[in-house]
Amino acid sequence: MNTSPLLAVIVPVYKVEDYLRECIDSILSQSYTSLRVILVDDGSPDRSGEICEEYAHQDPRVIVVHKENGGQSTARNRGLELAKDATYITFVDSDDYIEPDIYKAAISFLEEHQEVDIVGFGINELRTEGKVYCGESVGRLYSREEALREVTQGFSFKLGPSVWSKVFRQEAIGTIRFREGYVYEDNSFVLEVLHKIKSYYLLPIAGYNYRMGRDGSTTGVFSERMSYLFNNIEELMSRYTRDRDMLLHANTMAVNYLWMYWYQLYLEAPEKYQEITKAFLPYLKRARRRPYLNVAGGRIHAMKTWLFLHAPYLYTRLSLR
Repeated sequence: MNTSPLLAVIVPVYKVEDYLRECIDSILSQSYTSLRVILVDDGSPDRSGEICEEYAHQDPRVIVVHKENGGQSTARNRGLELAKDATYITFVDSDDYIEPDIYKAAISFLEEHQEVDIVGFGINELRTEGKVYCGESVGRLYSREEALREVTQGFSFKLGPSVWSKVFRQEAIGTIRFREGYVYEDNSFVLEVLHKIKSYYLLPIAGYNYRMGRDGSTTGVFSERMSYLFNNIEELMSRYTRDRDMLLHANTMAVNYLWMYWYQLYLEAPEKYQEITKAFLPYLKRARRRPYLNVAGGRIHAMKTWLFLHAPYLYTRLSLR
């Protein structure tokens, strides 16, 4: 009988029949074997649901849930309900795959360091030219405040807002759930979890293989996604109206992600500068009305905001230097 702590691996599944087997195989072949693999078929119209059932018949560690399509957040929340008795929880997107020893490394560290609530690991970006490692060369321990600052000050695969490059203690998640019906549900979820932890450790190894090119990068997609992001963040802030620390971190995350995506779009299509900027400005003005100057680096962002609003060409020139 396996007496090792149970790790629940939650996998939302939707239209991924070409990648799903590679994903599930990478989980079931882990050197850490005390697993519950929760495959949540989110009403997928292809053969993904059938593939999930095949694995459930082959391995008793696999649980399959079929549900009407409701989006990734609903699938993850369904998985969390089936993981309440697990000691640890992690997530995998069904078109990605993981390295064979990563869960063993993460859980070994968590078992030896009870003061650590989350262990993260680096990723390999799967690009056309091959794998590109994003992570630390040495392990690093983050305090709660350091982890929050790293996540909110700008997107980083080293310690980013995605749930799939982390193993969480059950207690760290508690009753926190993904907001349903929104894109970027990871952001507010991770922010809430980090807000209540003691510390976070980042392993100096790649554990997750992330398939690039899934997100659209057109101006229309940008505007839609920014709307989702801001609505998500504002809903989070509405639940923490008396917690200034959370309000500041949430607003800073929203502002920094605006800068990041605007810059990314501009580099991809500089000839569409006016179009991109027009889509960007409403969200920036929306964020400016909220306080975030006391967050580390806030004054710099305030100056960037002023410069962008009043001298966008100069801002662009300085950004590209």
